[in-house]
This record gives sequence, C-alpha cells and structure tokens, in this order.
Amino acid sequence: MGEHIQMLMLKAVRDPIRVIRHTAGTVITTMLEKLGVIACSQTLDQLAGFLSDGSADVVDGSFNALNKICEDGVSLLKQLWEAPAEYTEPFVTWSTQQLLPRVFEYASPRASVIARQNAIECLNHFALGWVLNDTERYAAFQPYAQRYVEALGILANDTDVVVLTHVCKGFVCIIENSWTCLAPQNAQAVVQYMLKASQHPAYEVRQEALEVWTPCTNSHEMLALIAPILPELVPVLLANMRFSNADYMGMEQAQIDDDNAEQPDQLEDIKPRFHKEDGDDDDDGQGQSGGAWGAEWTVRKAAASSLDHLANAFSAGILPIVLPLIQQRLEDPCWEVQESGVLALGAIAFGCMAGLVQFLPKVMELLLRLCRADKPLLRSISCWCCARFSSWFCQDQSCMDQAILREVLKALLERVLDKNKRVQEAACSAFATLEEEARLQLVPFLDDIVSTLARALQYYQAKNLLILYDAVGTLSEQVGQHLAKPQYIQALMGPLMAKFESVADNDRSIIPLFECLSALSQHLGEALLPVMPRLAQRCTRQVLEGAQASQRAQQNPNEFEKPDREVMAASIDLLAGIVEGLGERVQQVLAQHNFIMVAPEVLKDTSLQVKQSAFALCGDCAKNCIEYMKPFLPQVLPLCAASLRQNTSATVSNNAAWAIGEVCVRVGPEFMAPFLDDLMPALASVLTRQGMQYGQKQQLLTQNVCITIGRLGVVCGPQIAKGFGSFAQRWCLIMKHARLDHEKVNAFQGLCNMLRANPEAALGCVPALAGAIASFYPAPEFLQPSFAEILNSYKQQLGASWPEVYAQLPDDTKVRLGHMYNLGPS
Repeated sequence: MGEHIQMLMLKAVRDPIRVIRHTAGTVITTMLEKLGVIACSQTLDQLAGFLSDGSADVVDGSFNALNKICEDGVSLLKQLWEAPAEYTEPFVTWSTQQLLPRVFEYASPRASVIARQNAIECLNHFALGWVLNDTERYAAFQPYAQRYVEALGILANDTDVVVLTHVCKGFVCIIENSWTCLAPQNAQAVVQYMLKASQHPAYEVRQEALEVWTPCTNSHEMLALIAPILPELVPVLLANMRFSNADYMGMEQAQIDDDNAEQPDQLEDIKPRFHKEDGDDDDDGQGQSGGAWGAEWTVRKAAASSLDHLANAFSAGILPIVLPLIQQRLEDPCWEVQESGVLALGAIAFGCMAGLVQFLPKVMELLLRLCRADKPLLRSISCWCCARFSSWFCQDQSCMDQAILREVLKALLERVLDKNKRVQEAACSAFATLEEEARLQLVPFLDDIVSTLARALQYYQAKNLLILYDAVGTLSEQVGQHLAKPQYIQALMGPLMAKFESVADNDRSIIPLFECLSALSQHLGEALLPVMPRLAQRCTRQVLEGAQASQRAQQNPNEFEKPDREVMAASIDLLAGIVEGLGERVQQVLAQHNFIMVAPEVLKDTSLQVKQSAFALCGDCAKNCIEYMKPFLPQVLPLCAASLRQNTSATVSNNAAWAIGEVCVRVGPEFMAPFLDDLMPALASVLTRQGMQYGQKQQLLTQNVCITIGRLGVVCGPQIAKGFGSFAQRWCLIMKHARLDHEKVNAFQGLCNMLRANPEAALGCVPALAGAIASFYPAPEFLQPSFAEILNSYKQQLGASWPEVYAQLPDDTKVRLGHMYNLGPS
C-alpha cells in the first residue's frame, strides 16, 4: 500500500496544477516521517532525479517536496543530536550523497528562476539548521560548507528578490555562527555586500540584510571590518528607520487616530498575555514585539536594533557620525523624518550615554516638546525615548536632575491620559521604566502620579489596562510604604477593587490584575488589611475550582477541558503576597478564612507553574503563620519530598526545599521526626542524581537543598546524621562556594550538629570538609570552637594518615587552617 501511494504521489508531483503538486509533496513528507528514509529511498531518488526535468512544473513540484523533506529532516537531526548514529545515518547519507550534489547544480545563474529560488531555500535548511558547519556530530556535511559559501557568492549577483532574500539569510547565518571556512577577505566582501543589500529597493531584501549588523557586534574581527564603513552604514540605518508603506500596512488604525481613547478594544486587539515566571525580561517598549509598536518585525525595527548594538559596541566613537544625522532629522519639517530621528536618538541612548551627557539638557527639552506633538506616532516615540534616558536624570538628586525628572514626569503623566490609545500605551510603558530608575525620587511627586493612575484606571480600555496594572504594581515596589497614605490607598484601591469584583473568572486580564494586587499587598501590607479577606476568599475559590477542574480533566480528558493554570498560579501568588505583606498579622485574615487549605490540593497538580507558586506559598505561610499551616503539613511535606524526587523543574524543587526548611525550624524535632525518612532521601537525591544538568538554576537548587539539609541539622541533627555520610562530600563541595550570609552560617551550624552525632559521616571526605570550613575566613565567633573541635578530632582519628590527607588540601586552605585552627601537617 505504501509503495502504491508513493507511486501515485510521484505522479501528482508532476501535475500541471500547482496546488496538486504541492499537496503531493506534503503527503510524501508525511509518509517519509512515518516510514523512514530507507522505506522511501526510491521515491527520494526519483524526486532528486526530477530536478533535471525540462518542465518548470516538474522542477517546482519536486523541489517543493524536497524542501519540505529537508526542513523536517534537519529539524529531526537537531532533536536526535545525542542519539546513536544509526537513527540519523539514512537521512544524512541520502542528503550528502544524493541530494546536495544535485541541489548545488541549481544554485547557479544558469538555472531557471524557480530552480534557483528552491535550490537556495533547500540549502538554507541545512545551513540555518546548523548542520553544514557542525564539525562534531554530522561531519559528512562538512565538505559542503565551503561550496555553500561559494554558492551564496555566486547568487549574490542575482536579480530575483526571492533569491536575494535567501542569500542574505545565508550570509547572516555564516556571520552569526562564525563559520571557519569564511576567509577574512571574503568576510570583508560579505560586509560590503550586506551594506549594499541594506539599501535594496525590495523591502524583503533589506529586512534580511539588516539582520547582519547585530551579530557583527559580537565579534572583534567583524567589528574591525565594520569600523571603516560606519560613515556609510549609519546613514543607511537611519534611512531605514523612517516609516515605510509596509509599516503603515501593518499598523493598527489605533496608532494613527487622533482621538480613540473611548473606543472599546476588540478581542483581537488584546494579545495573549503570559503569567510572569522567574527570569522574565522587562520590555522597554521599542525593542520587543507587540505593544504600541505592533507585533511584526520590520525593517524599521531591524535598523533601530542594529544601531542600538553598534552604539554599544563603538560608544562615543559613533557619535560624530550619528549625531549630525539625528540633528538634521529632528530639525526636518516633516514629522515622519523627525520621528525617525527620535527613534535613532533612543537607539543610541544606552551605548552612547556618557558621550551624550553634554547635550542631554537640550535633548530632553526637545523630547518634552515632541511629547506634545500633533501626530500620535511622534508623541509615542518621544515618550519611549524619554524613558531611555531615565538613568541619566535619575542618577542623583542635583537640582538640575530633579527639575528634569519633574518635567519628564509631567509630560509622561499627561500622555498617560492621552486621547490616543497607543500613545497611552507608550507613555504608560515609559513611566513604568522610569519608576524602576527613579525609585524613591518619585515620592515628592506621588500626589500627581496617584491621581493620574487612578484616573487612568477608570479611563483605559482593556488592552492598556494590562500595562497600567503593571505600572501601579511597580510603583508600590519602588516607593513602598510611602504609597500607604490613606488618600493614595483610597484613590487606587477603589477602581482596582471595582475591577476585581467585575472581572470574570475566565477573563485573562485577571492575571495582570492579580499580579498588581499581589505587589500592592506585599509592599503596602497592613494598609490593605480591610480588603484582604475579599481578595483571599476569591483566590481560594478560584484555586479550588481550578484544582477540581484539573482533576476532572486528568481523569476524563475527552470530556473535560483543562483549566487555565496561569489564573490558578496568579491566584496563589496573590495569596502569597498577602502573607508576605501582612507577616504575622495575616492570622487575622486566616481566622476568617484559612486559605492555606488550597496547598495540598494544588500541590498535586501536574502544572509546574502552579506547583512553583504553591510551594512558595507554603514557605511564606510556614514563616508567618505556622499554627494555621500545621494541620496541612502531613499532606504537604510528603508532596515536597515527591517533587524533589521527581525534580522535573529546578525552580519547583527549589521552592519545595525552601518550604521544608521554613517548616522544620518552626515546628521542632518531634513534629518533623515522622517525615524525615521520606524527606532526607528526597533531598539527598537532588545532590547525588547522575547526569544532572549544571545550569545556573540547577546550581542554585543544589545549594539551597544543602542549606535546607543544614537547617534540618540544626533542628534534628541526631536523627538525620546517620544518612549524611552518603552525600557529605557533595554537601561540603557545594557549600564551600556558597555566598557567605546568614543562611550559610545556619547551615554550617547544622553540619556541626550532624558531625557531633555521627563523626564517621565525614571521615571519608576530610579534605572537602576542611575546604568548606575554611571558606569562612574568619569563622563566625560562635562557630569557630565547633570547627576547631571537629577538625582536630578528625586529625586525631586519622592518626598516621593525617599528613597524607593534609597534603591533598589546596595551599590557601592550608594557610587558613593554620591561621585559624593552628592545624598543620603534623
């Protein structure tokens, strides 16, 4: 049956109707995925043979199928990077022996346009998929790397826009990945070519060519080639920053309308928003997709990003070239040219800040004027640009800087209430950036800030509310209790609670709203106590309903849909914010409604995001309201252990370990005793697991697990000491490099307890133990006698073997041990 279908599809690939040819290619690709290269080898060979057919339709059909096959095949090669060679050898052999030699024949001016387009696209699947330049795993492709570079050079003189677009993609790939086969003289030729391509009349070619300048800034060799052409390159970048027809075609009407603030947003205007997790980057407005600047990556954005990176690379060196051009644009009577000048000014802000300082008072004066320009797009970009310079005018409290801060705030707050929704968005984003730089410098201006934000909460449509929630939450983070005045609380919480009461459970705007309320709860604490029971009650209901829905979906996936886990996580985070903000006074809320009941239910959820938030909530509750937490610990502690054993997420495991530590120091040894046989092996498994990835998060996890074990040692030293020997060396090696803080001191206090109860535990790793102890220099006063006692006892116990053990210590450790503990080789 499979062979018969393949035969029919080979016939269809030659069909004169294009849609039939291309559909046949999709079917062949799907069959190849299911049956494998060997079972389809005759079909693949015939497809490659069709390339020499005299019919343009046949060449198009065969190339279309081959391109799909290569795209999927290269993707599979990357996925099977560590798999045995037999899994990938059939595709690699066919590609290198049958396909690529023929494809290169068509990457030539002699071939037809359709053949050239498809040939370079096919080659790019291998090049952009990192296969051609991979010397480690797929060496069979190596001979084609140089041929690919030569093919790009040949096709660089093509006149077809599609071919040139693929050529530019290829050159970007070669530069970005530092292909060793690219000789220095050829690299210089590529740079010159991409400079020319960045000025090409075709938008698509310029868009791909402009992508080369950012990776060039990551290489000293490429920077040396770019430096001499900066006087040519910079004007090209600025020319590409002006709005083009393509920008206007992709632009929402809301960016242009003079007065649309009262028009409700359409559902499609509100992009999906994702709950914040650890490590999220902030968005300064211009460099990211979406927001006030549209979702599409454009020539204009690529040019601005390139100038940004060049400014960082060359700093003051680029200013004599770029400043006259920016000034010329800012003085131009055409608002579009002015706008491109403001964009360029913002692009160089970070990289050239030191060199711009002398000009900034006048620059800010101009920007503040443009914030009030007639055209919404000019107002938007000026707000963004003001925020780019916020680190300068927020750096100290001089009179001049304070005056500029006052004027910038005034301008931004005016625009926050602009009649154009996209200006509102840009101004609100700029204000959020400014908040993080100004911090407590905002306190004298809180009256105006709060009244503006309160008005915006009532004025904004759905999309801009998401950014506004973030700005309000950030304000509380930066000024803290200064925002806790009754008049500020009333002004902000009135509209926020109205939103809280009216927003539907299935409305995703609930996520940024809850994040905002969590930040306010955390930083304003008792000032929000009157509304916290209402917040807690709704969060509890939503979390429990979500947990029940999740269980139903797991049991009957065909009948029930999964709940929105991000809403669940945001609700849990809001509960954690309430706990953290109120501290021990959270017991007043818990007395009315013990929301800790959600913990055992959500910790069983399969969502890592939900578990991450839930374990953090457990740790916060253990710190601040352990008596309310105790009834749930018989369920929570085994779930902590289970999560550590699974270790499916470093962050989830980290929060689970932290929760265990917070619990143990508050409930004491008798309460913990029944759980230790489950908890200790789970914690130890994180340290002893083979093949563990040592990324930054995983390293932080192992360190925090060691700290938790140390805290358990403080509370339950004798009980857990018996198993410590199985991972004592790993514990010591990790804690040697831990940051010197209270947690490290506390962990070593637990270590002393464990070694007193079971000295044999560390007898086999005395060098590691000595190195860990010597990481304290000087040692904490109350721990030094214990350290001395432990080290000397091991010296005595080792007896004649001590000199040999001592010789294994690094020189700096020997010096420290001699100085602090009078410990030497004999």
